[in-house]
Amino acid sequence: MAQEEQRALPDSTLHLPELNAYGQMQPAVSHWPVGYVGMDNWKLHKGMNLMLGASVFTSFGKGWKGAGFSQQVSGMYALPVTEKLSLAVGGYFHNADWAGYNLRQAGFNAVLDYRFSQRWEGFLYGQKTLMGNKIPVPVYDHELGDRIGAAVRYHFNPSTWIQVSLETGHRPYYY
Repeated sequence: MAQEEQRALPDSTLHLPELNAYGQMQPAVSHWPVGYVGMDNWKLHKGMNLMLGASVFTSFGKGWKGAGFSQQVSGMYALPVTEKLSLAVGGYFHNADWAGYNLRQAGFNAVLDYRFSQRWEGFLYGQKTLMGNKIPVPVYDHELGDRIGAAVRYHFNPSTWIQVSLETGHRPYYY
């Protein structure tokens, strides 16, 4: 029984931040109305992680209106490299069709985490999107594009932290 309880505990050598459905670092503040931080958080475990999603949505009124369908698959392989260094590498595919517009996107991403101490950790992360540069407004997603960044996080306690991030990227145009 004691061995089963030990297996239920998280692996203390894997230190990775919560990621969104695209395998990206979460922003400190949400991009309302696109999404709310926490709705699609992804806490990775050691080994292969898969996320599958599907949705049906609609919009009524003037301007952009119609019905749509969306499917998504994401995968990340997470492993501890050393006791303080963790790595996650993966990719994603997203398909959305709405009122005659469609968006198909795929990409690769990676996150590297180094735990300096119990309170300090640093991240390097990147994403490469494999898609065109023009996307119709109704299906435009702010999470698209190429990104590369670094972050430093200080933990006050296990549930409270502050983070400073620097990121650069190229986001596709919308029309």
